Amino acid sequence: MRVPWKRVAWILGAVVPVAAVAGVIWVGTRDLSRFQARLADQVRKATGREVTARVPLSFKIGTQPAMVAEGVTLTNAAWGSRPELAKVRKLTLFLDPASLFLGEIKIGRAVIEGADILVERTEIGDTNLEMLPPPDGSGPHPGEARSLRLRATPTFPWIGNVEVRDSVLTINEGPGRPAVVLDIEAATFKAPGPTQPLQMEARLGAPQAVPMQLSGTAGTFDGWLRGVPGNLDVQGDFGGGRIAIKGSIVTKGSNLAITANGPDVSVFGPYIRLPVPSGGPYALNAKAGTQRSSFKVEVTSLKVGASEMAGEAVFRVDRKGVPTITVNADVAKLDIANLKAPPAVAAPAPATPSPNAPPPPARLVPTMPFQASWLGRSALSATVRLGEIVGLSSKVSNASVTLTSSETRFAFRAAATVGGGSAGFDLVYDPAGRLGQATLTATASKASLGDLTALLGFDIGLKDAVGDVDVRLRGAGRNTRDALNAANGAIEVAVTKGVWPREPLGRWPADTQRLLGADGGSGVPFNCIAGRFDVSGGVAYLRRLVIDTPRTTMVGGGYVHLRTEGFEFIVAPEARDAQNAGLAVPLRLKGGSGRETQGALEPNLAKLLVGGGPIPSLTAQVAQANRQAGANACALLAPRVEALRPGLRANLPVPAAADLRGRGNRPAQAAGPQRSQQR
Repeated sequence: MRVPWKRVAWILGAVVPVAAVAGVIWVGTRDLSRFQARLADQVRKATGREVTARVPLSFKIGTQPAMVAEGVTLTNAAWGSRPELAKVRKLTLFLDPASLFLGEIKIGRAVIEGADILVERTEIGDTNLEMLPPPDGSGPHPGEARSLRLRATPTFPWIGNVEVRDSVLTINEGPGRPAVVLDIEAATFKAPGPTQPLQMEARLGAPQAVPMQLSGTAGTFDGWLRGVPGNLDVQGDFGGGRIAIKGSIVTKGSNLAITANGPDVSVFGPYIRLPVPSGGPYALNAKAGTQRSSFKVEVTSLKVGASEMAGEAVFRVDRKGVPTITVNADVAKLDIANLKAPPAVAAPAPATPSPNAPPPPARLVPTMPFQASWLGRSALSATVRLGEIVGLSSKVSNASVTLTSSETRFAFRAAATVGGGSAGFDLVYDPAGRLGQATLTATASKASLGDLTALLGFDIGLKDAVGDVDVRLRGAGRNTRDALNAANGAIEVAVTKGVWPREPLGRWPADTQRLLGADGGSGVPFNCIAGRFDVSGGVAYLRRLVIDTPRTTMVGGGYVHLRTEGFEFIVAPEARDAQNAGLAVPLRLKGGSGRETQGALEPNLAKLLVGGGPIPSLTAQVAQANRQAGANACALLAPRVEALRPGLRANLPVPAAADLRGRGNRPAQAAGPQRSQQR
């Protein structure tokens, strides 16, 4: 018998649309509250958690019929830090069209938007992803003649295609390990079953960081619920380069291998929460894994431009429950010229921005925040060895940096060979007592000051200057402000020949600039600089300052307030030749962080700085000191300033009484030399 296929095709073409419309109408008229309750019950039986929705399920008719729920929450483990494991702004469940013809509701695809998911782990390794059916209603009953230790697997509708958009995933691995926050811009997860490999395509990244575009296999759905995802093998684009993560996370531990390369290594900064400098191109090979009760990250090799390093970091919790971090790094070569400051995070624009506003003045004291409130929360031990540092005006080698922090002590030490000299830095904080005690010792011998300040992260503008520095300060306080406000000690500086930049002299009097030779566009050369600060109660009193330049020799003094970062100096110049003698007028300088330096001439001050009788020549004294081979003439002349200018000490400026009272309730310190009342 001949089958009329053409007629059958016409009949199917007419019946299928009618059946589809009928199926959609049938589903749309169903009471979805019963399906929602049944779905919530199945989730409870499968996971032991409760799922609720702020807005009940609604049906959306279109080319892809779907059910939509808003404000969906899934409860967390009983020990969790918050009530919800996941909070979802909108959940869309797309229905399988084929199942509608059979009168069933089958979910073919789910879209999760605006999810906030928290994954956390206890100290003993339990994770809130471990979801077990509740004992009531999910396991066997006594009448079923089955072992009570067995649990029947509840029926749960499998969704093989899940899309996540505009969501946040927070992973908290417990004490001692910082929480990992990932912004998921868009992700797709596909798997034919809960135990089958989970295929992932995702665009995700840390907050305010360059996102990663990853694809590959990311364990199994069942493995993630049990806290042991399984095998991971993902790769993709990252910051203009490539990154690959391969390994496994199983019950015995984790073992991951990470390889990456790209044009700029600073893209890793937001992920490891450290100010990683900008530089490249880079190539990274690293391993991460668990060892017993510790987590270890090993950098097998890291090359950034001409720089090379290797190291490891171990995170663990000791017997007292204190997180402990141990870091060891060996830097074979560090190229400073190839590294730049980390990219600044864009700050919100001010309410009324001024496009013509000048940049704020540089801070007098470098920003080095210190606060002891975190001492005792963790124990940190870091050791970094640097074989060679290149990119500076002089060679820096055999450098070492150590950092030790515990409940009873904080110590930061650094030392290096700089050119033909050496430098060392030692900061120790003892938290004993109500305020604790901070001690700073820093020394430099025949070291390039420009290179030293560059290593510390700031620039004072000195070029080709080599000097000796001796800093000894001690102060009580649990942060930088209090420690500087109560600091006591001494600072001695002796600098040899160099060039001072032109910019800081822009607000000096015009006559003084011509005397120094700063009226042109270049910097001001100097032969030597020497001075000593006596620090008392957070105020550094400069009582003897000597500056020698090709045109003039200057002596003076003043103070620097370490807390307010304000300063005031008086300087008395003496010209080397007669044609500039009229420009050698004493001046007063005021300024500090956040405000411009102001300079004003004070001719009447010249009579107050000298005693009766002949006035000793400063230039002659410097010339005599220069006869000593290898000696700094300014350093030799500094102890004799009070004899050469007897009235200098009495006229040195001191901070205002209001600034000294700003030190709070601490005992008043010696205010330093008082200004003479003779004018």
